Amino acid sequence: MPDIEVTAAVLGRIIVQAGRILDVPFGEVLERYGLTRNAWWLLTELYRTRDEEPAAIGEYARRSGLAASSATIATEQLTKRKLVRRRQPKDNRRTTLVNITGAGVSLVESARSDLERSVAGLYDLFDSDDRRLLQGLLTRIVTRGVHRSELQV
Repeated sequence: MPDIEVTAAVLGRIIVQAGRILDVPFGEVLERYGLTRNAWWLLTELYRTRDEEPAAIGEYARRSGLAASSATIATEQLTKRKLVRRRQPKDNRRTTLVNITGAGVSLVESARSDLERSVAGLYDLFDSDDRRLLQGLLTRIVTRGVHRSELQV
């Protein structure tokens, strides 16, 4: 097989295709738990910061990469299921603080276990050095904050 020049378009296409492959089991697990993707991203951000002081919904939206309106809708869905708790501080009624409940913590941990099992076969393609390298490369993509409008795939 001849070497393919690794252009931005080729690499971008491979990354997108890998994402699509991983999205299938991800979507199936979320569906089993009755969660939208936006609710999942918000809930996992709340899980990650559960030992910190509660913050405003808008702050969690920013951290999760969600529009404020999407985070508000997700918060309403999660509150109805008692996975998160909302409250308004007495000194600022325009702000709504949110934090994860024990039920939310349990759901995230259970769903993450299911996600791990659902994609375990894909990870068998890589040894531990490959996984560390891949994690570093993909983390660089995610944390560099490349705006979607800058990507030409």
